[in-house]
Amino acid sequence: MSDFDVVILGAGHNGLTCGAYLAKAGLKVCVLERRAIPGGATVTEELWPGIRISRASYVPGMLDRIVSDLELVRHGLELHPVDPQNFAPFPSGRHLFTYLSDERCQKELARFSARDAAAFPRFSRFLRQFVETVEPLLLTPPPELNDLFTFFEGTQFEEVARQILLTSCADFLTETFESEEVQGAFAMNGVLNTSMGPDTIGTSYILAMALGKRGYNYAVGGTGAVSQALARSFVSSGGMVRTNSPVRRILVSQGRATGVELADGKKVSAPIVVSNADPKRTFLDLLEEGTLDAEFIHRVSKLRAFGTSLKINLAMTGPLDFKARPGTEIGPQHQALTDVGPSLAYIQKAYDAAKWGRLPEEPPLSIFCQTAWDGTMAPPGVHTLSIIAKYNPYILASGDWTTLKEKAVENALTVLETYAPGTRARILHLEALTPLDLENLIGFTEGNVTHLDQTLNQMLSFRPLLGWAHYRTPIDGLYLCGAGTHPGGGVKGAPGHNAAHAILEDLKPHR
Repeated sequence: MSDFDVVILGAGHNGLTCGAYLAKAGLKVCVLERRAIPGGATVTEELWPGIRISRASYVPGMLDRIVSDLELVRHGLELHPVDPQNFAPFPSGRHLFTYLSDERCQKELARFSARDAAAFPRFSRFLRQFVETVEPLLLTPPPELNDLFTFFEGTQFEEVARQILLTSCADFLTETFESEEVQGAFAMNGVLNTSMGPDTIGTSYILAMALGKRGYNYAVGGTGAVSQALARSFVSSGGMVRTNSPVRRILVSQGRATGVELADGKKVSAPIVVSNADPKRTFLDLLEEGTLDAEFIHRVSKLRAFGTSLKINLAMTGPLDFKARPGTEIGPQHQALTDVGPSLAYIQKAYDAAKWGRLPEEPPLSIFCQTAWDGTMAPPGVHTLSIIAKYNPYILASGDWTTLKEKAVENALTVLETYAPGTRARILHLEALTPLDLENLIGFTEGNVTHLDQTLNQMLSFRPLLGWAHYRTPIDGLYLCGAGTHPGGGVKGAPGHNAAHAILEDLKPHR
């Protein structure tokens, strides 16, 4: 007799989401987490005495249906809408805010270009309607590419939908807007949490989903509050979370998963095993050699991960004092997600460096100040910053991350100092996580925060592999539920939701 009906590897937010749905359906489920706390990349940790920070991911976007289904508010999740959404400072001393309100966004754009302001309502209206059309696909198995095009047939957006799927955000933005600042500010939404440049095919889709959805939140207590609420929901339905339980290998007998073996040699049996690890780690590291055929292993080995995120966590005496919006009293420039990517050319230059294994001299930055929303994260007068310095490649052309880490951090701080003078002098504590650190700490192959690049050939029915995009694997009883499956990365919970429903569908004949 098995120990559990289902064992899940990894207590990241997708693993917990999957477990919560399965436990709610009456299955006996155990989630195994190698670290001492659940959450994976979605964690809040006290890095320095009295100072807590969203250590890896920092902007939650949990889908409303999941929040409702799993009663996450009842289990302690408190979300607040972020508005303005984005703050973009420019070297000229100017700045641009984007808001939830189209009217306010249009007024902001008018300060840069009357033509761009006139173009914005149609641009925004299209993106919103595109998202309304596509969003139902997030909580279902991915459609085939031909079916996706058919999905848009008969709508007024058919041609533009095709253009969004098959063009870059650079193409899309330069066709729509003339201002370099406006293009740069919007482009950061097309490349955030990716390892792609603005000229990469498929970034228009990411841009459209980010700008069309417009409405991300801050979680009180940091992103770890999302994982804590998910864990409470899971446990309330009878689920079990075991921390400090790294998995050495997935056990397979006669082509069927039978459980897992932990690093200490103990075994946990279950007829269903679900991996929240990325596909490369799952298939290449956690299964014994020879379990899968050589052709499948070859295809997995060629999947592109290519992590490029350098995560910097700061504690400071006061918030940033931007040249483009001076002031150290908390204001909208501190509460918004700050994007330092002043033009398409600036962002592209950094990506081009990473593509050849070089550190970008001027990395684009994405910055969020947790303490601008939640004073409980640090003592009075202390503020925390989560920073992603983009395009710092896991694979380096020369040198290694041991010797180049300091240089990468210095490059990011130099950019930050340019836009917010005096920053260095007010730093109390600093932690930097290179792509290699993210691989070792969180378990991301090559430090890729979305498990696999979100290029068009690794999205929808191609994610992770054509023929294996519905959360199932060639091994009976083994499933995937992480960001390496449809619809990809971000703190949404959709892959976990979809995997759980695939499992429940497969169990129907047996229940």
